[in-house]
Amino acid sequence: MKFFSSTALSLLLLLAGALARSPPAPLRTESDDSAPPVPHGKRVNLTEVLTDTVDGPFHMFVKYLMQADLVAVFENQAYRTDQGITIFAPVDMAFAAVEPSALAGLSRHQLKHLVMYHSLAKHYALGEFEGLSQSNPVTTLAGGRYTVNVTYDGGVIHVKSRWANAKVVGSVYETAPMAVYEVDKVLLPYALFRAHPPVEDIPPVPALPAPGAEEDPPPEDDSEFVPASGAFAPPPPRTDGHNHADHGHDHDHDHSASRAAARGPTSHVAAIAAAMALAVL
Repeated sequence: MKFFSSTALSLLLLLAGALARSPPAPLRTESDDSAPPVPHGKRVNLTEVLTDTVDGPFHMFVKYLMQADLVAVFENQAYRTDQGITIFAPVDMAFAAVEPSALAGLSRHQLKHLVMYHSLAKHYALGEFEGLSQSNPVTTLAGGRYTVNVTYDGGVIHVKSRWANAKVVGSVYETAPMAVYEVDKVLLPYALFRAHPPVEDIPPVPALPAPGAEEDPPPEDDSEFVPASGAFAPPPPRTDGHNHADHGHDHDHDHSASRAAARGPTSHVAAIAAAMALAVL
């Protein structure tokens, strides 16, 4: 019995030493399967990105982000998924163009969908929008019926909803995994606004003529006609020193000559004679 006891003890000691030299196998949990990979990149604060910038201002968008409790949602989409996020931030002037009652009447749930409608569940650099424009309609972070159409024309990017055609006018922040772009209009989804657009009617800027296009002819000049030099020149001034104002009968002679000229060709000679007589006086 003592032999077997010592032998068993020796085997146990050898086994314990072997286990101590080998690293333990990692434990596998369900959370490891569900945890997505975290993209590389320095984590930034979304509200600071929108406030500490020369673009914008974006005070209204930040206000609605906070009211809908979406700041953490957007940041988690950027830094806790392998897709990142793209955000279209309307400037304050864009919100000012929307009827105030249209936004004030939204419930908290509707406001959350409106703000999420301004984001895509993937990071897109400016150069990737051309390819994205071939995949319309594009689903926003709001999901479901909340889709937009993206157009890319010669580097000009538009994001279209049912009631708005927002232009991307600048890049606020583009470093992956978060992209924030400035847009000039609020995207109003049809799922929330079924009636006519609650937006002020702003007249569009007239388009510039295309290069080489024929211009309209100038308007006709309706100014006063000016004859050519000398065409209707007045008679030369008198040099004999006589003044008709000194002769009270001059006007009578003038009228007589005029009446003679009016009587026709037969009195033409008489009219000339009368004029010569006046010149002698």
